[in-house]
Amino acid sequence: MDVWESSSDGRRQTFLSAACLAVGVLLIISLHDFGASGSSRQAGFLLGMVLALLGAASLAVSGRQTVLVDSRKCQISIHDHRLVGHKIRTIAFSEVVDVQVAYLQTRSRQVLQYFLQLQLRNGEAYPLFAPGRVYIGSSDPAIVAGWKTRLTGCLESATADADSR
Repeated sequence: MDVWESSSDGRRQTFLSAACLAVGVLLIISLHDFGASGSSRQAGFLLGMVLALLGAASLAVSGRQTVLVDSRKCQISIHDHRLVGHKIRTIAFSEVVDVQVAYLQTRSRQVLQYFLQLQLRNGEAYPLFAPGRVYIGSSDPAIVAGWKTRLTGCLESATADADSR
Protein backbone atom coordinates (compact mmCIF):
# COMPACT_ATOMS: atom_id res chain seq x y z
CA MET A 1 0.00 0.00 0.00
CA ASP A 2 1.55 3.28 -1.10
CA VAL A 3 -1.03 6.01 -0.41
CA TRP A 4 -4.13 5.86 1.78
CA GLU A 5 -6.43 8.82 1.14
CA SER A 6 -9.55 9.69 3.09
CA SER A 7 -11.70 12.81 2.82
CA SER A 8 -14.35 14.27 5.07
CA ASP A 9 -17.81 15.02 3.78
CA GLY A 10 -18.50 18.66 4.63
CA ARG A 11 -21.89 18.72 2.92
CA ARG A 12 -23.85 18.04 6.12
CA GLN A 13 -22.14 20.85 8.05
CA THR A 14 -22.50 23.21 5.08
CA PHE A 15 -26.20 22.36 4.77
CA LEU A 16 -26.84 22.96 8.50
CA SER A 17 -24.88 26.23 8.41
CA ALA A 18 -26.80 27.46 5.36
CA ALA A 19 -30.13 26.45 6.95
CA CYS A 20 -29.24 28.29 10.16
CA LEU A 21 -28.25 31.37 8.17
CA ALA A 22 -31.46 31.24 6.09
CA VAL A 23 -33.73 30.90 9.13
CA GLY A 24 -31.89 33.72 10.85
CA VAL A 25 -32.22 36.04 7.85
CA LEU A 26 -35.90 35.10 7.49
CA LEU A 27 -36.54 36.03 11.14
CA ILE A 28 -34.60 39.28 10.79
CA ILE A 29 -36.54 40.30 7.66
CA SER A 30 -39.96 39.34 9.00
CA LEU A 31 -39.45 40.85 12.47
CA HIS A 32 -37.25 43.88 11.69
CA ASP A 33 -39.94 46.29 12.91
CA PHE A 34 -40.29 44.64 16.30
CA GLY A 35 -42.04 47.53 18.07
CA ALA A 36 -41.93 47.82 21.85
CA SER A 37 -38.91 46.68 23.82
CA GLY A 38 -39.39 43.33 25.56
CA SER A 39 -41.92 42.02 23.05
CA SER A 40 -41.99 38.55 21.52
CA ARG A 41 -41.23 40.12 18.13
CA GLN A 42 -38.05 41.65 19.55
CA ALA A 43 -37.03 38.27 20.97
CA GLY A 44 -37.64 36.66 17.57
CA PHE A 45 -35.59 39.38 15.86
CA LEU A 46 -32.69 38.86 18.29
CA LEU A 47 -32.91 35.09 17.81
CA GLY A 48 -32.73 35.71 14.07
CA MET A 49 -29.59 37.82 14.58
CA VAL A 50 -27.93 35.07 16.63
CA LEU A 51 -28.89 32.35 14.14
CA ALA A 52 -27.65 34.41 11.19
CA LEU A 53 -24.31 35.13 12.92
CA LEU A 54 -23.83 31.48 13.91
CA GLY A 55 -24.77 30.29 10.43
CA ALA A 56 -22.42 32.74 8.72
CA ALA A 57 -19.53 31.93 11.06
CA SER A 58 -19.93 28.16 10.75
CA LEU A 59 -20.30 28.47 6.98
CA ALA A 60 -17.02 30.39 6.84
CA VAL A 61 -15.07 27.71 8.74
CA SER A 62 -16.76 24.64 7.26
CA GLY A 63 -14.93 22.78 4.57
CA ARG A 64 -13.31 19.57 3.49
CA GLN A 65 -10.39 17.81 5.12
CA THR A 66 -8.28 15.24 3.28
CA VAL A 67 -5.86 12.92 5.07
CA LEU A 68 -3.10 11.29 3.01
CA VAL A 69 -0.97 8.54 4.54
CA ASP A 70 1.97 8.02 2.18
CA SER A 71 4.07 4.93 2.98
CA ARG A 72 6.70 5.73 0.35
CA LYS A 73 7.36 9.24 1.68
CA CYS A 74 6.82 8.07 5.29
CA GLN A 75 4.51 10.96 6.08
CA ILE A 76 0.95 11.93 6.87
CA SER A 77 -0.45 15.04 5.14
CA ILE A 78 -3.60 16.76 6.33
CA HIS A 79 -5.15 19.22 3.84
CA ASP A 80 -7.81 21.60 5.19
CA HIS A 81 -9.85 23.34 2.49
CA ARG A 82 -12.07 26.05 3.93
CA LEU A 83 -13.92 29.05 2.61
CA VAL A 84 -11.42 31.32 4.39
CA GLY A 85 -8.25 29.51 3.33
CA HIS A 86 -6.24 26.36 2.76
CA LYS A 87 -3.86 24.78 5.27
CA ILE A 88 -1.54 21.79 4.94
CA ARG A 89 0.03 19.98 7.89
CA THR A 90 2.65 17.30 7.28
CA ILE A 91 3.67 14.83 9.99
CA ALA A 92 6.60 12.49 9.42
CA PHE A 93 6.15 8.89 10.55
CA SER A 94 9.20 9.34 12.79
CA GLU A 95 7.35 12.06 14.78
CA VAL A 96 4.51 9.70 15.75
CA VAL A 97 5.02 7.98 19.11
CA ASP A 98 1.58 6.39 19.54
CA VAL A 99 -1.80 6.09 17.81
CA GLN A 100 -4.92 6.01 19.97
CA VAL A 101 -8.65 5.76 19.31
CA ALA A 102 -10.33 8.76 20.93
CA TYR A 103 -13.96 9.89 20.92
CA LEU A 104 -16.18 12.92 21.15
CA GLN A 105 -19.09 12.45 23.54
CA THR A 106 -22.01 14.32 25.06
CA ARG A 107 -22.41 15.12 28.75
CA SER A 108 -24.59 12.04 29.08
CA ARG A 109 -21.61 9.99 27.87
CA GLN A 110 -23.16 9.15 24.53
CA VAL A 111 -20.40 8.84 21.93
CA LEU A 112 -20.97 11.01 18.88
CA GLN A 113 -17.83 10.34 16.88
CA TYR A 114 -14.61 8.32 17.06
CA PHE A 115 -11.29 9.48 15.63
CA LEU A 116 -7.58 8.68 15.75
CA GLN A 117 -5.31 10.73 17.95
CA LEU A 118 -1.60 10.82 17.21
CA GLN A 119 0.77 11.30 20.10
CA LEU A 120 3.79 13.16 18.70
CA ARG A 121 7.38 13.26 19.99
CA ASN A 122 7.03 16.91 21.06
CA GLY A 123 4.15 15.95 23.39
CA GLU A 124 1.39 17.27 21.12
CA ALA A 125 -1.77 15.21 20.71
CA TYR A 126 -2.96 15.66 17.13
CA PRO A 127 -6.47 14.51 16.10
CA LEU A 128 -6.47 12.64 12.81
CA PHE A 129 -9.85 12.31 11.05
CA ALA A 130 -10.73 15.25 13.28
CA PRO A 131 -13.88 15.40 15.40
CA GLY A 132 -16.43 17.77 13.98
CA ARG A 133 -15.57 16.60 10.46
CA VAL A 134 -17.81 13.97 8.91
CA TYR A 135 -15.84 10.90 7.86
CA ILE A 136 -17.79 7.88 6.70
CA GLY A 137 -17.52 5.26 9.45
CA SER A 138 -16.44 7.64 12.21
CA SER A 139 -19.47 6.71 14.33
CA ASP A 140 -18.52 3.01 14.33
CA PRO A 141 -15.77 2.02 16.80
CA ALA A 142 -14.91 -1.14 14.82
CA ILE A 143 -14.20 0.88 11.66
CA VAL A 144 -12.04 3.39 13.55
CA ALA A 145 -10.17 0.50 15.22
CA GLY A 146 -9.52 -0.77 11.68
CA TRP A 147 -8.11 2.65 10.78
CA LYS A 148 -5.81 2.42 13.79
CA THR A 149 -4.61 -1.06 12.77
CA ARG A 150 -3.99 0.12 9.23
CA LEU A 151 -2.08 3.23 10.32
CA THR A 152 -0.06 1.32 12.93
CA GLY A 153 0.86 -1.19 10.21
CA CYS A 154 2.09 1.65 7.97
CA LEU A 155 4.15 3.13 10.81
CA GLU A 156 5.65 -0.24 11.77
CA SER A 157 6.55 -1.20 8.20
CA ALA A 158 8.24 2.19 7.71
CA THR A 159 10.19 1.69 10.94
CA ALA A 160 11.23 -1.83 9.86
CA ASP A 161 12.34 -0.50 6.44
CA ALA A 162 14.37 2.26 8.10
CA ASP A 163 16.03 -0.25 10.48
CA SER A 164 16.97 -2.59 7.61
CA ARG A 165 18.83 0.17 5.75
